[in-house]
This record gives sequence, C-alpha cells and structure tokens, in this order.
Amino acid sequence: MNIILYLNASGAISGAERSLLAMLDALDRDRWTPVVAAPDGPLLAEVAQRGIQALALPVCPLARPRTLAGAWSMLGTLREGWRAVGQAVAIISPDVLHANTTPAMLYALRTTGVPVVWQVRDLAPLGRWARLCDRRAAQVAVISQSVARHVTQCTQNEAKITPLPPAVDTTRFSPPSDREAVRRTLGLPIDVPLIGLVAQFVPWKRHHLFLDALEALADRPWHAVLAGADLHHDQQYLDSILQRLERPPLAGRVSRLPWQAEPAALFGALDLCVLTSQREPFGRVIIEAQACATPVVAVGEDGPREIIRHNLTGLLTSDKSAEIAAAIATLLDDPARRMELGGAARDHVIQRYSLTAQREILTRLYQQCLTYPPQPPSFIGKRVGG
Repeated sequence: MNIILYLNASGAISGAERSLLAMLDALDRDRWTPVVAAPDGPLLAEVAQRGIQALALPVCPLARPRTLAGAWSMLGTLREGWRAVGQAVAIISPDVLHANTTPAMLYALRTTGVPVVWQVRDLAPLGRWARLCDRRAAQVAVISQSVARHVTQCTQNEAKITPLPPAVDTTRFSPPSDREAVRRTLGLPIDVPLIGLVAQFVPWKRHHLFLDALEALADRPWHAVLAGADLHHDQQYLDSILQRLERPPLAGRVSRLPWQAEPAALFGALDLCVLTSQREPFGRVIIEAQACATPVVAVGEDGPREIIRHNLTGLLTSDKSAEIAAAIATLLDDPARRMELGGAARDHVIQRYSLTAQREILTRLYQQCLTYPPQPPSFIGKRVGG
C-alpha cells in the first residue's frame, strides 16, 4: 500500500478543493492510502468525514508581491511552510506528494526523497517560479489543454505533462426527482425558468457580463441566481454587483445565495447554467451542472471550449452580452432543446469526467511517479523532508 500525501495551501473550499475531494473519492483505496495536509479549516473537516487522515499545517495562500517588503514577507511565509511540509514528509513518509495547486507546489520545492506531482489548475502568470516547479516535479498534472499550453510556454518543457481534468460524482450530481421541491427548499420561485451563475465573486468571473445579458432579456419571464464564495473579499467588486441587483430591471428578479457546501441541489434546480469567465482554465461548475442534466451556456474560450460540444452538449458564445443573451433566449424558448442538451451533457460527463475515469488516470499517474528517480530540491539550500 503506497501513501499519497496531498498538499493544499488553503483551508477553505472552492473549486480546487472540490476537485481535490473528488480525487479522494476517485482514488483506488486498495492501492493507495491518502493523507491530506492543509491549513485547519473546512477542507480538513471534509477530509476527516471521509475517514482520511487530515494533517493541519501552517501554510497559507500566497499573493504575488507588489513591493520589496511584500517579497520579503512572502519569503518568510515560504520558509515557515518549507519547514512544516518537510516535517510532514518526514513523519508521513509518503511515496508520492501531490501538490494540489501551484501555491502548494511552492511549499513543496525544498522537499527531498519523494516524487512530487505539480497540479496546475489556473492560467495565472507563473514567472520565474515555473522552471523551479518544473525541475522539482516528477509529473505536471494539468486540468485542461489550455493549461497545458500555458505551462509549456512558461517552462519550455512538455515531457512531464499529464492531463488530469477534474471529476464529478455523478451519483451525487444527478437530475433531481422533484425539481420544484428543491426550489422550494432553496427559497426560489417554481413558476418561471431559473437561470444561474455559480462562481466566486472575483472580477475575472465577469458577473456584470451575465447581468448585462439578463437586462437584455428583461421582457421575458425568468428568475436568476448568483451563488459563490467570497474568498478574496473584493468588497468593491461585490458591492458593484449587489447595487445592480437593487435597481430595475433586475430588482426582485435575481437572488444571491450563499456559498453552497452541497451545490448539487442548486444545479439540479436550474433550467440553465451560465458561465461568463474570462480565460477560464477549466470550469468545474460546467461539469457539475451537466451531471445534473442542466444545459450550460458559456463563453467559448479556453476550458469551456474544451468541455462543451457546441450545439451538442451546450452552447458556446462570444463574450458579447448580446450574444450571451441570444443563447440564453434560445434555450428559454425551447424546453425540449434544454432537455436534449442536458441529457447529452450528462452522458458526456459520465464518459469523460466521472470518478471511474479519474481513478484510472490517477493510478497511471502515481505509478509513473514511483518509477521516477529522486530529485534534488529546486534550488541550492538546506534540504528539508524525508
């Protein structure tokens, strides 16, 4: 039995953490024993509920420094994290260390004696850290081809890249037996089509583009939902959205729901899910909605363009609000078309993004890591770890 130590730099739960939890559900527990290390918080609580060893570490999310003082502060944070991760590696003696995000990978740079999987989940600039991470990694797991191209441009190395898209539990995320009952539970209307955007409240999710499209459809019957975490606490951005919801023509027609610990019910309650992100690296909400047979309209860039088969499993549009509104209108006017796209989308998710599909990828990935020769830390300095 081989031990996989999963390292995450955030204790909160967002898309990356939901994907990590799905990885744990997909893992072949007859071959691999998982241990999860992260800051204390909701993530470790979810891990413990699964009967998996959870280890609290003093690591934290990292922000790109804007000043010299900020760079020194970040280095101090990293040094503390390097010590903590090294001690965890020495105690756990894992056969593979899987860094679930790039910030987690930065905390793994000075470990030795264990192959490391660098999981890349976004399209953020990697800067000079890219080649250090690539040098230390045994495998670079990417969630989409867009991310693969991004990593290759930053590291000039594609030899280590392995596709590892997120997975979804298609038994939990499935069409509800009574959609009206779910809506009543969530406090949502049952007599009009329900449109939702589920995303963190950060500018690159472009909530305003969604609201612009809704305003263009103000003469039609619908109700809309905004749901998502406010992890980055961008109060100015959030206030700008909430102020629009209080003014006509959106007033009374858009509900803001809190972050959903169990989002399957919300996705099942929707008639239509929309994603308007800019440079979305994957779009986990797409496969969660599709698993519930809820059709998706998304801006056709990067990750969504890879997931959605236009006119077969959903609709792709440009980032123009008029075209987004037109795509939404097409499906609002045609319930049979919504059902057709939703059913095809669920079949596609079962085939490509199920826990079973991910279990096979994880097994191959970790087996490759076990044959990888030990690597030195990514830069000169005192080594830490087992």
